[in-house]
Parts: sequence; structure tokens; C-alpha cells
Amino acid sequence: MVAGTVQLLRGTYPFTAVVGQDQVKKALLCAAISKEIKGVLITGPAGTAKSTVVRSLRSVLPGLSMHNLPLNVSEDRLVGGIDVDHAIKHGEKRYQAGILKEVDGGLLYLDEINLFEDHIIQRVLDAMEGGENRVEREGVSGTHDCDFGLVGTMDPAEGAMSSHLLDRFDICVSMDSITDRDRRIEVLRRRLLHESSPEDLVSCHSEEILGLMEDLEEAEGRLPCVIFPDAFYETVSLLTMEMGVQGHRGDMAVVRTARALAALDRRDQVCLDDLQEAASMCLQHRRRDREEEAERSPQTEEQNPEPGEEKEQEEDVWQPPQSDRRERADGDREDIFSIGDPFVVIDYLKPADKRVDMGKRRGKRGSSVRSDLPGRCTSFRIPRGEVNDIALVPTLRAAAPYQVQRRREDVAIVLESSDFREKVRVSKNGTTIMFLVDASGSMGARRRMVTVKGAILSLLKDAYQKRDSVGLMAFRKGSAELLLPPTKSVDLAYSRLREMPTGGRTPLALGLSKAAHMLSSDRLGKEDDMVMVIVSDGKANVPLDGGDAFADTLEVASKASALPIRFVVVDTGSGYPRLDRAQRLARALGGAYFRLEDLNADRLAHSIRMAVHG
Repeated sequence: MVAGTVQLLRGTYPFTAVVGQDQVKKALLCAAISKEIKGVLITGPAGTAKSTVVRSLRSVLPGLSMHNLPLNVSEDRLVGGIDVDHAIKHGEKRYQAGILKEVDGGLLYLDEINLFEDHIIQRVLDAMEGGENRVEREGVSGTHDCDFGLVGTMDPAEGAMSSHLLDRFDICVSMDSITDRDRRIEVLRRRLLHESSPEDLVSCHSEEILGLMEDLEEAEGRLPCVIFPDAFYETVSLLTMEMGVQGHRGDMAVVRTARALAALDRRDQVCLDDLQEAASMCLQHRRRDREEEAERSPQTEEQNPEPGEEKEQEEDVWQPPQSDRRERADGDREDIFSIGDPFVVIDYLKPADKRVDMGKRRGKRGSSVRSDLPGRCTSFRIPRGEVNDIALVPTLRAAAPYQVQRRREDVAIVLESSDFREKVRVSKNGTTIMFLVDASGSMGARRRMVTVKGAILSLLKDAYQKRDSVGLMAFRKGSAELLLPPTKSVDLAYSRLREMPTGGRTPLALGLSKAAHMLSSDRLGKEDDMVMVIVSDGKANVPLDGGDAFADTLEVASKASALPIRFVVVDTGSGYPRLDRAQRLARALGGAYFRLEDLNADRLAHSIRMAVHG
């Protein structure tokens, strides 16, 4: 029996040889025995064996047909389209199925799923949930069953997935790096043994593999009879509501997964432990309670006063503990504020406030659709003029049905101008975001700097994931200083932000002029998208040439509006009556405008990102 197992699993890494990662393995086994569970997503840093554990499923599921979806797959190859060979031979259009037909009854694996185009993931999820693939395109139609399991893996550092796509995965679990010394040694030993002698590794785990095979077979037969107690429905509902889970997919996923866990544990009824474990697998990627708590309690440096103590009413008088105050020889006061708590900037935050002027909406961040430059081909279209980049397969498909009528003589296929299709390519452009920050005394008095610093650092981390660059220029007293050239270094950003002082007057015109000049000069010879985020109340009081300081600012803004830079103005003003200088500045720049008083650090970063990237 052992010899047969070794032969069967030749070249496959044994599922039971994966060290640790119990929750990930249990999630995969739940999906293996329950067709009701729709999709498993595994996240984790590079090198944590995400792909290894998915592919090792074949060691405990004999006969499993696993298909790895290529990252550059076209929609035609995925869902199917016209049968070109039949069309050429017979002049008839006929549907030819794609990968979704081939994977029927098996497992579809999407490695680096967050790098796929959203519409590809959407088609896969639609087919999996509906159990059917229906195609109506290019004059052909076809329908076939789609009964398959879905597993995706991703490294969050390479970019996040949108919230609506995440919600469609019943289970989302994380693979973390192993920090225990003995377990890391065991990982190394097993991996090296597999590379040198895979049969020996399988032999070492053959009994565990055979035992798990029997357990899975028994659990699959037991699952339909597993009881979910009525009292637990209320528990699930209360839990999902408390965590802010939107929709009902999370509730249903918890129930399905809890039943699968009970079956795997050879029980006929779900217990509370099953419910808790299922909630951990099914709700973490859907939870919104932390975001709502952040909106209710903005991240400021304020602390609630002790009973009987009165809180200072004047913001200029109140002094939080995270400020290093120093007096200069010239009498000016400087404060060096700490950086607000950093946070993860994720793509599945709530939509931006509708009051924000979003401007022209753009496509996926850092991408532009081109037909004349190198890039990844995502689709095709009928040419609008001269054909620069022929899409060969779509062109052949368009010409195929007419070959019977055309005189081909000695050529295999005849093309006419109406047949041509050209490629639509998506090329990734970098984005450089320059924060122009008012570091004058008023910013310190209103305690904006802690929040702004936290948002900038967090956006830098987000930029690292999106391969963008973020810089920082501060204006105060009589100068504007570039504190942080465009960079992707989080460590460098942290040190510069931490040391940035606050105090003095407000040379807004000078800061705007210098920042615009720097961005426009840096753009020469680049395809990068340049963005300037101005954080100020607009109350300039240092003129350029002895005139009116705000008039100088509007004049500089008017000239800057002609530059290939997009502008976002964050109004830090407060109190009544409220001046409209920041809003007038945004109009002069032709940029987006919104206020700061309703935003905490999370909302600030999200609103800026939405205004910048649409």
C-alpha cells in the first residue's frame, strides 16, 4: 500500500508534510469536502509556501484535476469563443469552449490573483457561483456546466483586491512566516529532502496521507447529515452585525464552513468551537467594525479628562504630550510633533465622501490604456485609423467565417481590411505624489500635524505596494524646504517626518511655486502621473515681492494650473466665520477640494487616494 502511494504521488509535495499553517490546511480541506463553500483565498508574504500547500492537495485527493490559470489569460481563452478551425473549413460560426469548460469537475487555481484584471476574476466567480458558463459574443453562443472549486493566493505587498471581490470568497486565511526555530529547521529539512529524493519524503508521510484520505472520504459522506443548531443562527447574525459585515455572504459562509469543520472532526452537530473557527476564516476579510470605530473616534492626540477635570477649551493653550517645544533665539516658537499612528491603506475602504470633487474618473491605479505603446494586451478593438498593433487571433476569428466565399488560391486564409483588429494594451505608469504641507504655527495650534504626518506615512506605505513615489515639502517662516524627495523608502520617510518642525509664518505662494517647479522639472522624459496634495488653510501671510500674500498665491496657482500636474487641496481651516481661501486656491489650480475637520487619518488618506486615482 505504501509503495502504491509513493508511485501515485511521485513528484507531488505531500499535504501532510507542510509544517504548521493549520488554519490554511483546514480551510482547504473544508472546501475539498463541501461544494457549498465558494472560493478560498490565501494571503501571505512571498516565500511562505502558498503555492506549495495548494498544489499538495493532489496528494490527498486522488484524481483531482487542477488547472493553473495563466496571469495573461484572455477572456476568449477563459470563457470560450468562435471555433476558428471550423469556421475556416465550413464557413460557419460555432462556439468553442474555453478553460472554464476544461476545469469543470476540478480545481481552478489563481496564483497572484490580485494581479489579474478584475473582469477576469469576475467572470471566474460568476461561473463558480452560478454553476454555469453562458457566452454570447462574436455571433456565437454557448452554455455549459461549471462545477469547480476555486483557490486564489496573493501577496498583499503586491497590491490589494477590491472589497466586492474579496466578499465573494467564502474563506480568506493567511499564511505567516514561521518564526519558531525548530519548525523552520524542519521546513528546511523536508524541502531539501523533497528536492533530492521526493519518494523518501512521501514514504515518511504515507501513513498520514492514507489516513487523511480516509478521513476526507468519511467527512464528505457525513457532511449532508451535520446539524447546525437553530440557536447558532442568532449567534452568527449578532457576530456579523457586531463586526460590521455588509451583505449576507459572510453569514452563509460561516454556517457552511462550521458544518464542514464538524464533519472533518467526525461529529454530526456543529459546536461552538466550530462556529468560532469558521468565523475567523470567513469574516476577517469582510469586517468593517474597525473602520467605523475610526470614523467615530478620529485619531488625534487628545485624551479624555479624568472625572472632575475640565478640558482646556482653547486649542492654542492645550498641550498634548507628543510635542517637543523649543524657543528660538528670534522669539519664534517651534513644535516637533510626533507621527500619528500608521495604518494600512487598503483598496476596500468605503467610498469617498460625495462632497469631494473627484474630477475625471480614471481607470485602475497607475495604468493607462494605449494602442501605440508597449504594454500588456488586455483586449482588442476595431481600428479607428491606421492599424499599429494587429491582434492576430481576433483578426483570424473575424475573417474565418468568410473564407469559403473568398478566393484563397495558394494562401491558407485571406484577410480584408474589415477583418483587422488591433490590440488594446495597458501599460503601468508610475505616480509621484508630492505633499506640500503648511508647517506654520497655526498648523501646530490646531493639532493638524500629527494627523497629517500619520496620513503621509501611511500613504507612503500604500505607494510602496502600488510602486508609486511620495515626497514631502514643507513651507514655514520665509522658506519652503524639500524634506523628502520622491521616494519609496518607508524608513527614510519616517525619519524625515518625525524631525519636521512646526512654527512661524506662512509663505504659501513660495511653497506652491517651488513644489510646482520641482514636479514639472522631474516629469521631463517620464510618463509618471504627477500629483500635488496641498495641506493648508490658504491663509498666506508672506508675499513674494512685498505685495498681497494671497494675491501672489492665486497668481502662482493660475500659472501652475497649466502644468501637467493634478492638484488636491485639503482645507485645514476651522472656526467661524470660515474663510474660503483654500477653496479659491483649489479653483485657481483647477484641482479637487475638500475639508479636513470631518476626516481622521484613515479618511484623509482614503479621500486623497480616491481624489488622486479615481
